[in-house]
Amino acid sequence: MKQGERIEDKRKFFKGTVYSKSDPYYRKAKCEGFRARSAYKLLQVDEEFSLFSGVTRAVDLCAAPGSWSQVLSNKLYDSDEERKAAQASGNVKIVSVDL
Repeated sequence: MKQGERIEDKRKFFKGTVYSKSDPYYRKAKCEGFRARSAYKLLQVDEEFSLFSGVTRAVDLCAAPGSWSQVLSNKLYDSDEERKAAQASGNVKIVSVDL
């Protein structure tokens, strides 16, 4: 930062990079229950490269805000009942950690 430059000036520069409620993917994520718009990037990568084919278990490191874990959960579990049963039995397929 140059001498005499204020932090407020930096905030004005970065203001446009924060995703607002007018962003279509932000709104779509909220409507579909995803925690963040990044879920759609993971779905796009999976569609193009079959990222999850053959995956039975996964570890999501740096998991906040959790949208990628949500996508993994939708891919690895067939239903909410299966997800709840796995959680109750301790036989989980996804471990999410954010340190």
